Amino acid sequence: MTLRDALAMGAVLACALGMLLLLRLYRKLAGADGEWLRKLAHIGTGLISITFPWIFSSRVPVFLTCGLSIVLLVAMRSMPLARRYLSGVVDDVSRKSWGELYFPLSVALLYQLAHGNKLLYTVPLVVLTLADTVAALTGAEYGKHGYASSGARKSIEGSIAFFCAAFFSVNVALVIFADAGRIETLLISLDIALIVMLLEAIAWRGLDNVFIPLGVFILLRLYLAMPLVELWNRFRVAALLVLFVTAYGRKTTLQGSALLAAALVLYVSWAVGGWQWLVSPAILFLTYTLFFPGKISESDRTHSVYAVLSVASVGFVWLFLFRIWQKPGFLFPYTLAFAIHLAVIAWNFLYSRFSSALAGAVVSVLASWALMFGPYILIEGGSSAPLLQAAVALAISGLAFAGFYLSEPREQGTFPTSSVRWLRQACIVFIATVAARWF
Repeated sequence: MTLRDALAMGAVLACALGMLLLLRLYRKLAGADGEWLRKLAHIGTGLISITFPWIFSSRVPVFLTCGLSIVLLVAMRSMPLARRYLSGVVDDVSRKSWGELYFPLSVALLYQLAHGNKLLYTVPLVVLTLADTVAALTGAEYGKHGYASSGARKSIEGSIAFFCAAFFSVNVALVIFADAGRIETLLISLDIALIVMLLEAIAWRGLDNVFIPLGVFILLRLYLAMPLVELWNRFRVAALLVLFVTAYGRKTTLQGSALLAAALVLYVSWAVGGWQWLVSPAILFLTYTLFFPGKISESDRTHSVYAVLSVASVGFVWLFLFRIWQKPGFLFPYTLAFAIHLAVIAWNFLYSRFSSALAGAVVSVLASWALMFGPYILIEGGSSAPLLQAAVALAISGLAFAGFYLSEPREQGTFPTSSVRWLRQACIVFIATVAARWF
């Protein structure tokens, strides 16, 4: 680290501290709203962070600056002296959020991943700085059509505002600084804006400060190398999935942000693996409510983003391992993961229809297995190998279901919808699929 880096670090930290003091003074004099102050601080820190590739010569001063920023933010939360002089800017909102701590972590990670590429570093931060702020303020001022989200309530108006701001942030940067053609630039901007809008919608407790910049970085890096036809296919499929899932939402038990998470899961399954890897999550999404007793009402929509992440998490492990190692055999544990999840969800709906829990469990496991492994056998060509795998999957599904049933406490006969339940369910499914993989 050079003397110039040290002076730049001091200037950055002084600017950040001065910004907090000025915003606190503004709050006292004008009585500004806490959300408005928080977003002003968000814009200020974003603009400061964008300058890092030009003012620092290496990653070391960037890491130190981000680390010292985190220390300052933690002190503002826990130390009385720091709270006395600096509180009321980033912590004066009613919801629980760790977003201010995630922001410098994302900046440091982006700087490391970009490896000196200013476009890959700055565009994600511009989207995070502008689009996230526009979405929050638009939703607060004009949001009339809200949807449930984990830890907060978001609005359709805010999500649309995010999409527009993200689109223009990416498009302007690519038109000026990238070599992509005009149509490619348009499609890249649309693709990124749509997918990152979904990421922002499902984020909770400030995790949008992680999801948004990393999502933009990954997508921008991928899309800049894609041909025009593939870019068009990406946008077309993403848009169709979002429209279909939201239209089908009334027939599900998913909350608003969970629906968008389901659309994102379906898109990632297709984009990373291909249509064969889309089949299992699509079957679960379309069929799980067939086991629901009666018509679904608003009070029945209790499944949050945690439920969607739990159901998709184990499958995504096998999906990304397939992508890394190019082993088509990973489709088997991938399909098994969704079969076990569907069995557990089905029993939770069916248990009251049977005189014994065993009968309900048998029906749930058999029906879920048939729904998942019937198409799997067809995809694999109907030879003896997939038939044998399907037989093994039935046995493992039964054992995994029994393990979850015996270990998970029930509330009035059903499994709870808490995040702990979904975490435990995902862990049991993961163990079962690892065991199946060794078959």
